[in-house]
Amino acid sequence: MDISTLQYIYIGLAAFLIGFSKTSIEVGILAVLLLAMVFPGKASPGVVLPMLIAADIIAVIYYRRSCQWHVLVKLIPASAVGVLAGAVILWALPDLNFERVIGWIILAMLVFDLTLTSAAKQFIRGGGGAAGFGIVGGASSMIANAAGPVFGIYLLQMGLNKVEFVGTRSWFFLIMNVAKLPFAIGLGLVTPQTLTLDAMAFPMILLGAVSGYVFLRLINPQVFTALIRMAVLVAAFRLIFF
Repeated sequence: MDISTLQYIYIGLAAFLIGFSKTSIEVGILAVLLLAMVFPGKASPGVVLPMLIAADIIAVIYYRRSCQWHVLVKLIPASAVGVLAGAVILWALPDLNFERVIGWIILAMLVFDLTLTSAAKQFIRGGGGAAGFGIVGGASSMIANAAGPVFGIYLLQMGLNKVEFVGTRSWFFLIMNVAKLPFAIGLGLVTPQTLTLDAMAFPMILLGAVSGYVFLRLINPQVFTALIRMAVLVAAFRLIFF
């Protein structure tokens, strides 16, 4: 695999952003963009997935006591269905671009999040909507590594503080990304070559994770919520227009 110095810089910066995202604000979509510049087409997800799993493990170590398991129990079964559906879509329709559709779905979910009534929020917190969010999140993760915005919107409605938010998100994505790994290997996305690059990028993942942990401790909760919504908007526009 012939990679230039500039491309190695892109990979390192993407690894830093992935680590930062897992312990703080979700900016992983920027990492996906950077890696897409180095690995066009469907090669990029194969490089990204092991990086995500490594960063998930670090995040779980940091926030292992903050996970709200009652939230995950509602989401994991539906997300597993979504991952399976996404894998089938990639296998059956490998040449179609579903990212734009996912982008519009995420944008619609953000509008939904901003216009919810108090009664609707109580309905979601009571378990309503978990199936829909889980399936869309699982499929989005498998197809475009874009489950973060979907799951972020759901967690905003659950009334979690910023540490609970990140802790719950960390466990969820560790479980889901590990579940995706056999499918990615079977589809030929994860190879010995991609794993070698991931191993080289690990120090930057760790540096990003530590930076994100420090940042989260300092940030105001209201600013945290606003940044989560902004990250969702950026992710949706990236999927739709780029």
